[in-house]
Amino acid sequence: MAKLWPAESVTPDSTVGGFVVEFPSGARKSVAWRSEAPIQDTVEAAKEYATKLVQHMLDSGLRDDLNRTNIPSLVAAIARIISDWNDKRRAALHAPHASTLQ
Repeated sequence: MAKLWPAESVTPDSTVGGFVVEFPSGARKSVAWRSEAPIQDTVEAAKEYATKLVQHMLDSGLRDDLNRTNIPSLVAAIARIISDWNDKRRAALHAPHASTLQ
């Protein structure tokens, strides 16, 4: 079973999001994005990221990892990470900026 967790940005830039997947063999892959706005369709975005991960696994000869990974669960976990990132992005967009405070 693959493990998945959000990747934290090394900068306070809330436009950057991502996650890390650790496959059963111990191989790790990271995925990151940058977006000014929240991602509208989290499930569709999760499917796209999972598709790219699967293709990378196939290209890299990680078929055993692919066979031992529950792809629908991976998509659901990615969608949750995107949804959580969206919440943080919305909060950052609606936070008062220092220049507007008096």
